[in-house]
Amino acid sequence: MNRLLLFLAAACFVVSFMAAAARADLFGDYVGYMACQDCHADKVEGWKTTPHGNAFADLKQQGEEKQSVPGCVKCHVVAMDADGGFIDMDLTPELKDVQCESCHGPGRAHVESQNPKDIVGHPDEAVCRTCHTEGQDKNFDYKVKSRFVHGTK
Repeated sequence: MNRLLLFLAAACFVVSFMAAAARADLFGDYVGYMACQDCHADKVEGWKTTPHGNAFADLKQQGEEKQSVPGCVKCHVVAMDADGGFIDMDLTPELKDVQCESCHGPGRAHVESQNPKDIVGHPDEAVCRTCHTEGQDKNFDYKVKSRFVHGTK
């Protein structure tokens, strides 16, 4: 009986390790906001209260069909056109919404090293303008809006 329990425990460990490795291969350098939460809890909690934190649901409210239009979806998820970025809600639901990595870039290296040099610390207006274009958001004011991406606290 003890051997069976030991075998089952070892098998569970191997399966969980393989699942973690598959996840890393699937996501590449994008880790999702949960990886940021341990060190940046205040920023993550503030972000959740913003339109960026609910961007995918907002897209759905604009019409069910918009969630299947790549040109719409790419601005409501993390790195849709990049390797390891959002694929769809079945494969990469953890990368829905406009998360930390949408602005600060892929986070895997930073999470592993915790070195500020391994992440974009202060994204510039050009990053925002990939989605907040003149055609989509003609009243966008970077100086005003950028103060609220982490919430109002």
